[in-house]
Amino acid sequence: MVKSNLDLIILRLLKSKPLWGYEINMAIRERFKVYLSAGTLYPLLHSLEDAGRIQGVWESEKGRGRRIYRITENGSEFLSAGEKMTAELSKLMQTTQDEARLS
Repeated sequence: MVKSNLDLIILRLLKSKPLWGYEINMAIRERFKVYLSAGTLYPLLHSLEDAGRIQGVWESEKGRGRRIYRITENGSEFLSAGEKMTAELSKLMQTTQDEARLS
């Protein structure tokens, strides 16, 4: 379930504050007990950036460059729509489960 909704999870994390890739990975690991390889996380971040849902900016900290990601207006709209759809799906699944129990 986590991997199929990674785009929404990342956008939700970035809604709170800008993060760099490692911080995103650690937040997902801590909350969902899922470790994402660099080969999974960074292509997804690039695709979200290409779609205009996030913006990455290089910042230097102590001589080391890090790409800090921020959610865009487009990303916020996509997140809202995704959260609404997820809530509707969850409600539908609960209704279906309740109906199965009554049968």
